[in-house]
Amino acid sequence: MSFLKNFFGGDQQSSLTGAKTVLDMVTNTAALASNSSEIDPILDKVRAITSRNAPGETLSAADEEVLLGVYLRLEIYLTTKEPIRSFTREELRGRLAPELLQRLVAYETKNKRGE
Repeated sequence: MSFLKNFFGGDQQSSLTGAKTVLDMVTNTAALASNSSEIDPILDKVRAITSRNAPGETLSAADEEVLLGVYLRLEIYLTTKEPIRSFTREELRGRLAPELLQRLVAYETKNKRGE
């Protein structure tokens, strides 16, 4: 039974709400894509950031902003192009820890104003 739960994403909710960092949020959201090659170009920025930081090292504010942008691109992919499962923006954001959601909304607001 747990095989089916894992296959159909039953445990995805807990893994996303357990994300403590923006990097966790991005990697956990990327894991929802059924075809990783489709999102591979989106994740290039994540690879660049992780390649220059030591494991456990705190990311700079600039790197976190890049990752928030990556999350938004993943969100668009999952809500408009994901071929196997269907997601809504609200569903994806409902999976985020409140502090990460707050940072995401602040990032969106800042970028909508052109700052």
